[in-house]
Amino acid sequence: MSGFVRARRPEQKEQRATEILDAARELAIRDGVGLVSLAAIAAEVGLHKSALLKYFGTREEIFLRLSEAEWSTWADAVIKDLDGVRDGAAGLADVLARSMADRPLFCQLLTHSSLTLERNVSLDALRRSKVAAIGGTEAVVDVVHRLLPDVPRESCFELVAATALIAAGLWQSAHPPPVVLALYAEQGASNGFARIARIDLFTELSRFVRVFLAGLRCEADRPE
Repeated sequence: MSGFVRARRPEQKEQRATEILDAARELAIRDGVGLVSLAAIAAEVGLHKSALLKYFGTREEIFLRLSEAEWSTWADAVIKDLDGVRDGAAGLADVLARSMADRPLFCQLLTHSSLTLERNVSLDALRRSKVAAIGGTEAVVDVVHRLLPDVPRESCFELVAATALIAAGLWQSAHPPPVVLALYAEQGASNGFARIARIDLFTELSRFVRVFLAGLRCEADRPE
């Protein structure tokens, strides 16, 4: 935590903004993005809510800023891991699936972005977030296309974008809230509850990538 009470110099303001983002990240990892309020973030940093709003206009803008960082670190990690892939589709599927399964905050932000985080923000905040998302996606697509030269680049883009969307939904299913877990435990193996309760994000997402890629290849081979 910073040793100053009021941030006056540019470097102090930058440090305070970083502290706010770090606090929001920790709370989101612990409690879930949807349950973290602006007041909770302010309290974690030791600020009044009105003082926090001098750095970020809304709660949503804080999480969009975190989303920018998550897109960048995700893309860097995927590109690095794909550099060692030698077995094509199977290796690609596992890298993409693992990159999402290992980033619970990223998956949550993907889920909440279109639902809530993009609805109470400034144009500048939204622009920054979208530029980061598109830039990260395009960087990964370039590497995927080099790995799969037989697949059109546009199809590679569809594959990466769809994987992110599916990861967001699967993460929610694979990490249900306590009341849902209680229901699964109550129902046991009856009525398909056991199958739903056993969802593994990595396994399901890796399978999705392989199946979706196979479909894209069939589509590319289809005569016009």
